[in-house]
Amino acid sequence: MSESRVEKHTFVYNGERYFRDKSEDVLMCSYGEKEDPLGTKASLNVTNHVDRKVLKGRVRYVTTADIDWSRQAKADVEAQGGLKYFVVSGEAGTSFSYEKAKSAKLKLAKFVIDEGPLQQMLNTEATGARRFLAQEGRDGRIVSTIWVVVEAKIAESFAASGTKTADIEAEVLSAAKVRISTKASGSAKGRTTIVWEPGTTFAYLMHRVSKWNKDKSRVEELDIDAKGLN
Repeated sequence: MSESRVEKHTFVYNGERYFRDKSEDVLMCSYGEKEDPLGTKASLNVTNHVDRKVLKGRVRYVTTADIDWSRQAKADVEAQGGLKYFVVSGEAGTSFSYEKAKSAKLKLAKFVIDEGPLQQMLNTEATGARRFLAQEGRDGRIVSTIWVVVEAKIAESFAASGTKTADIEAEVLSAAKVRISTKASGSAKGRTTIVWEPGTTFAYLMHRVSKWNKDKSRVEELDIDAKGLN
C-alpha cells in the first residue's frame, strides 16, 4: 500500500504533498492567486473556475488511496470543515467526519487533467483563465488534480473501469457542478456517477505557467506546484 497521511494543511500520498487549505472552494480547474506561497497555509485563493463544459474529454481517473483513518489525528482529518463525501447513489450531500470515515471505511479517489490537455485547454478554450494567469504573474495557479472522498464501491467502480480520459464522461449541470461518470464494471449495467461541486474536494494540486510566448497570448510550458515546492 502506498503511503497515505492526512495532516492539517496537507494530504500526503506516495511521497507527493497536496494542498488542503481552502479545499472547500476548489473545483477541478479553479484558478486564482496562490496565497502564502512559502508558508504552511499555502493555498489557492479562488478567483473563478474554467467553464465546466471545457472539462469534457480531458478528465482522467488516476488511483484510489486507502486510508487507515484510525492512524490519523481527528483534528487533522476534520481541519477543513464542511466537506461532503460521495455515496453510491452519486449524491454528495453526506457530511464527512472522522468517525464516518472510520466506520464507513471511506477512500480517496484521485482525478487529473494531464499537463498536455491542460495546456491545450488554456490555449484554445479557457481564454479567461489564460488571461488571468498572464495578468497575475508568478502567483497565478490553476488546479489540475483533485482528491474526493468516496464510498468503497464507487472507488472500486472507477478503478475497474480504467484510467483513460475516454473512460470518463463529464456532463455539465450548472456553472459550478459537473457530473463525472464511468461505465459500470463486469456484468453490472449503467454508470457510476459523482457530482463535483463546492465542498467535495478533499485535497488538490496546481500548475503554474513557467513559459509564455512573447505577448503572453499562448502558454508554452507549465510546471506542477505541489505542497512545499513553490
